[in-house]
Amino acid sequence: LFGARAALIGGCIGTSNTLAGQMFDVPVYGTAAHSFTMAFAHETDAFRAFVRTFPEHAILLIDTYDTLEGARRAAALGPAVRGVRLDGGDLLALSRAVREILDAAGLPRALIVASGDLNEERITALAAAGAPIDLYGVGTDLATSRDAPALGGVYKLVAIEAGGERRAVRKLGAEKATYPEPKQVYRRRGPDGRFTEDLVALASETLAGEPLLVAAIRGGEPCGPAPGLAEIRARARAQIEALPPGVRRLEQADAHPVRITPALHELAERLHPERT
Repeated sequence: LFGARAALIGGCIGTSNTLAGQMFDVPVYGTAAHSFTMAFAHETDAFRAFVRTFPEHAILLIDTYDTLEGARRAAALGPAVRGVRLDGGDLLALSRAVREILDAAGLPRALIVASGDLNEERITALAAAGAPIDLYGVGTDLATSRDAPALGGVYKLVAIEAGGERRAVRKLGAEKATYPEPKQVYRRRGPDGRFTEDLVALASETLAGEPLLVAAIRGGEPCGPAPGLAEIRARARAQIEALPPGVRRLEQADAHPVRITPALHELAERLHPERT
C-alpha cells in the first residue's frame, strides 16, 4: 500500500492497487490476469466479457496464447478497446508488430501497455530503440530494490548536555567516523536554477542556500499540518527536475557535490585525539 504511495511520489501516474487508489485519491490502472482469459473457452469470449465490464477502460491482455493473434482478436472488437497489454517476450519486436495490427484495424489511438519484470534499464533501452509503447507497468523492481535490498544506517551521538553544559562529541574509526554537533544542510542552485552543491554545516551556521532539515515533531507533537500527496508529488518532481543532467544520467552518472563547511571541519579536527 505504501509502496504504491512512494511510487506515486516518485513520478508514477497511477497504481494497480485499488485500495491505494481509494485511500490516496489517485488514478487506478490495470488489466485482466492471464487466469481471467484462461477461464473462458475462447480468448475472444474473455475479451468481450472484459470490454462489457469495463466499456471505457478496457486494456486487453493479449499474450496468454499467441500474442499477434491476440492483437488481431482485440482489434476486431473495434473502438471499445482502449488498448492492449504485453506481459513479456521481445517487447520491442512485439510492440512494433502489434502497433501495425492496431493501426491497420483503424485503431491508431489504442494504447500499448508493457509489463513483465521491467526496470529502469529495460525501459530506457526500449524507449531509445523507439518501441511504440505508451505505458509501462512496473511492479517488483519498483516496490523492492534488487541491487540494494537494505539501507544501511547508524545512530551516533553528536553532543552531550549535562549539568547545564554541552560538549560536542564525535566517533572515529574506519568507514564510520562522524562529525560532531547538530547540523543543517544547505542546497545551492546555479543561475539556471539547477542544484550545484550541498553544504553540510553546523546548525548554528546561517548560509546561502535552501536549508533542507526542517523540524517535523517537537516534544512528541507535530510542528504543523502534514502536506498532502499532491503537494509532496509536486515537490519531488521539482527537485528531480532541478538535478543537473549528468547527475540524472542512468549510466556513469556524475556525483552530486557535497561539502563540509570550514567551521564544521575545524570543530571535528579539534576533537581528534591526535590533534589535541
